[in-house]
Amino acid sequence: MDLLDSKRLFPWAAAGCLLAMTAGCASLRAGDERVAYYTKEAGSFTYAKRCLDAWPSVLKVLGAHGYPLQGRDRQYAGEGKQSGFQSFVDQGDETQAVEGGGLTVLTGWLAAAEGRSRYQVTGNPGTPTGCTVTFIRIFTGTIDPANDRRETDWKIQMELMRQIQPDAAVRIDAGAPKGG
Repeated sequence: MDLLDSKRLFPWAAAGCLLAMTAGCASLRAGDERVAYYTKEAGSFTYAKRCLDAWPSVLKVLGAHGYPLQGRDRQYAGEGKQSGFQSFVDQGDETQAVEGGGLTVLTGWLAAAEGRSRYQVTGNPGTPTGCTVTFIRIFTGTIDPANDRRETDWKIQMELMRQIQPDAAVRIDAGAPKGG
């Protein structure tokens, strides 16, 4: 290819790169919109059950993902008895009542190749017969385990909603921005 051919090719190559970058940015933007939508919708959703009635399903979802539970909570997730040593290692807390009729649980740690994580789940009564459930994922990496990140996990919140109120989950899924 001579210099003249490369000068003719350059504008087309630059346009192609710009188009690829624009498409990539649009895809990232669409993904961010979906995350923001689901975080808002799932995070503000009030179940038509009291927290106490919704809680067994919360524990089952956590157990299905392999997160260790403590004490009586283990039976709801189908987990067997736990030794005192394992309870100490997992560092979780059994479900506790909080002021106003809510509930909270802290799972034990679940190890993965990129670090380890656990959940802090809170159920707050939204109405006399309703409950809002929030799953906060706490994640520590392998490089600096003392530095943890906390984020609302809308995916597991939607999983719970699909179990407890599938009609609401379908409605929220239908309103989600497309793409990403």
